[in-house]
Amino acid sequence: MFRLKLVFDGSKLVLQEGSSGEYKVKACGICGTDIAILKGSYKPRKTPIVLGHEFCVEKDGKLFVSEINLVDWSCENCKKGEYTHCENRKAIGIDVDGALQDRIDLPSYLLHDVPDGLSAAEAALAEPVASVLRMLQLLDPKPYESALILGDGALGLISCALLKRFGLDVSVKGKHEQRLKRARLFGARVESENRKYDIVVEATGKGALDEALSHTKARGRIAIKSTHGSSVCFDYTKAVVNEVQIVPSRCAPFYLWDKALKLVKELRLGELVTVYPFRNYEEAISNTLERKIVKPVLVF
Repeated sequence: MFRLKLVFDGSKLVLQEGSSGEYKVKACGICGTDIAILKGSYKPRKTPIVLGHEFCVEKDGKLFVSEINLVDWSCENCKKGEYTHCENRKAIGIDVDGALQDRIDLPSYLLHDVPDGLSAAEAALAEPVASVLRMLQLLDPKPYESALILGDGALGLISCALLKRFGLDVSVKGKHEQRLKRARLFGARVESENRKYDIVVEATGKGALDEALSHTKARGRIAIKSTHGSSVCFDYTKAVVNEVQIVPSRCAPFYLWDKALKLVKELRLGELVTVYPFRNYEEAISNTLERKIVKPVLVF
């Protein structure tokens, strides 16, 4: 069987002949980090490279999702249980070849079973949902607090859905009416004033920290989720004077992944997905850049 892989050569994507691997890739999402790499603002650790770190694979008729950090289990952080911050970690799709290919090899410690009732394309949402759960773990939101999501992309809408699930009063600030309609369906309001909030999630993909600060109450928290690869300036003094906490978050540890998969199903987050055949990757990327869709997932 002729296998394919989608390779980023440093300037463009090229379809090439793929190789063998233990797992068959069934679906792979395209995320903001992938787009930043294609635009040139986020530099992968090597080129050429196969992108893709939000994915679902199959072996022997069973579906699995995969964490993204290859680790050595021997550094100081790993020994403390902070393996997602392994000093020698390699991130799939950023440091080493990712899942935009027909087949892939993976260590078993990365894998989580996909529950019944989820398609491969829906299961590919596990990684971003788990990363938002990690954000919530670090923020420790309270049900009586208010939250604003800056950005109406996939990460912003997932944050909206999960914060509502945690019982918060949630608003979303965005630019795209169809996406804001989805936020309303999750139970959120659309921010139309310059209100202030206990929590602001910066998920614009642009690093809008000053805008986040303008919406944050004194002693509030700003969660930063955008990994666009660019430097960001913000009013440092204002943050200090108002004692605003800035809370970054990255990948989720293993114990949040099964919960993420359950929430994909419970909150019907699969409705955010637009599915494309793998060979239609150019259309998927174009529609993403033009903000015509929320979350593209390529299926194999």
